[in-house]
Amino acid sequence: MNTAPIPVNRFTLIDYSIFFLMLLISAAIGFYYAWKERHKKTVDRVLLGGRKLKVFPVAMSIMASFTSAISILGFAREMYQFGSMYLLIGISYFITQPFAAFFFVPFYHRLGITSAYEYLQKRFNNSVRTCASIIFCVQMFCYMAVVLYSPSLAIEQVTGIPLWVSIVSTGLVCTIYTSLGGMKAVVFTDTFQSIVMFSGLILIIFLGTNRVGGIEVIYQRLYEGDRLQFLEFSASPFVRHTFWSIMIGGFFTSLTVYGSNQATIQRYLTLPSIKDAQIAMMINLLGTFSILVICCLCGFVAYANYFDCDPLLSNRISNYDQLLPFFVVDLLKNFYGLPGLFIACIYSAALSTISSGLNSLSAVFLHDFIYPFYASYKLNSLSHGRSMITTNFLAGCFGLITIGLAYLCKYVGSTVLQISLSIFGLLGGPLLGVMMLGMLVPFANSKGALVGLLASTSFNFWLGISSILYGSKPESKKFSINQCLSNFNSTFSVYQNSSSNQIMKNEGFSKIYDMSYYWYSLLAVFNVFFIGILISLITNAFEKNITRPDDDLLVFGGKKYLKSVEIESLDEKIKMMNK
Repeated sequence: MNTAPIPVNRFTLIDYSIFFLMLLISAAIGFYYAWKERHKKTVDRVLLGGRKLKVFPVAMSIMASFTSAISILGFAREMYQFGSMYLLIGISYFITQPFAAFFFVPFYHRLGITSAYEYLQKRFNNSVRTCASIIFCVQMFCYMAVVLYSPSLAIEQVTGIPLWVSIVSTGLVCTIYTSLGGMKAVVFTDTFQSIVMFSGLILIIFLGTNRVGGIEVIYQRLYEGDRLQFLEFSASPFVRHTFWSIMIGGFFTSLTVYGSNQATIQRYLTLPSIKDAQIAMMINLLGTFSILVICCLCGFVAYANYFDCDPLLSNRISNYDQLLPFFVVDLLKNFYGLPGLFIACIYSAALSTISSGLNSLSAVFLHDFIYPFYASYKLNSLSHGRSMITTNFLAGCFGLITIGLAYLCKYVGSTVLQISLSIFGLLGGPLLGVMMLGMLVPFANSKGALVGLLASTSFNFWLGISSILYGSKPESKKFSINQCLSNFNSTFSVYQNSSSNQIMKNEGFSKIYDMSYYWYSLLAVFNVFFIGILISLITNAFEKNITRPDDDLLVFGGKKYLKSVEIESLDEKIKMMNK
């Protein structure tokens, strides 16, 4: 039986030209801001844009930072393979993001920090800050490597663009404009790439709907294929997607992005006022909801087009991650240049995520490791010039490391890729937990915070890896190959093997490996709070002099929460260190 996917390579010179033009424009934005800001470049401008950026570009940047190529490919695959239940996550956006805008944004903005984890040193101690920073760095490196590798692999197998070309070109362009242009280049490039994303996806929906025969046909096929499902109210935490897991678990999962992730918090701080940051969050809400709906509609349209001839079972792709690129190349085979536009759309999402990650990693590494190192050993502090060189150097090094890690993904296999994806969500929960512990629990101390953070991270890490290795595979909806053309060899044998696979369910204690991934963040926050409060109460009982934290470090305390304060810029901090 021949199971190799039938190659599809219809990329033309025009398609390649459009794809590389998008990369060229992104790099040009970085060079432009590097040249424009050459005489007034400071660390504050590189990492925070001078805290004077405009609302709309920052809103687009927040949206683009976590709308990765994995999201575009994954949302479409989810609708095609499992049905519409995941769409309910869009409703939770309207709860999570306003909550973050009015709970987290004022707090972080008034602290006047650059690294989000500076707060943990002010509230607890340097050990808690360092551990949180290390966890953040690990999750971002793993996530960026997968964001760079996964779409490159899917697109290579569908369009024929070599894997090394995708990884190197995308990684280098992203590294160049991030290290040279700083935060302004990242934000304005994210805006450009967001426009490319929306344009490409909307075009796919329009042409795909037209080819299949209209909206009525799409709805009928979705209904017949049992893809329309919104009423799963099971209370079991072992059901992959339910109303409760998506609404409650999704709330905490999204908060790991908007409440404790440096890449997002850094963007809050690029705006001059709290009100501007809150408006940016509301614009971001509309953008993220729109991109979710558009990507899911792409999956619905693809399903309607392949209703009776599934491309995986008919041996035209090797996994469903390749579905959307395959559908686009198949749909646009007679439109020269449009496949190139779509591939540019995919890579725009990857560029946005990686550039945001590089910039946030530079900020965290400079503030949480380099500056404290100089201070602890009483070395001469970094001057403005050296800080600038260090920031650019860090962004460049981190970009090259990401390219290297993306290449390693090629050799370690799909299981490690899944682990890397899980780490991002699994590590975000403990970070959110320790930040909220400090904000909400006045008697929580550094011992409780550190033990809670490490214990929660260790438990989540074990649970995530065990779930990938031993968890039951999610059950797909049914597919049809009744109308496949006869030139696809071994169609029916592939279908019979696929349909006969039995999905084994875990029993007893092993059932925990089947827990819905949407509960991981809530579980992590609960563990941090439970362990952190317990250890704090025990250790406080043996302390003679317990110092209450400054009210300004509690989310509802202090005069600074009630009125704006003067924000000390990064450059002013450097001047103080040099005195």
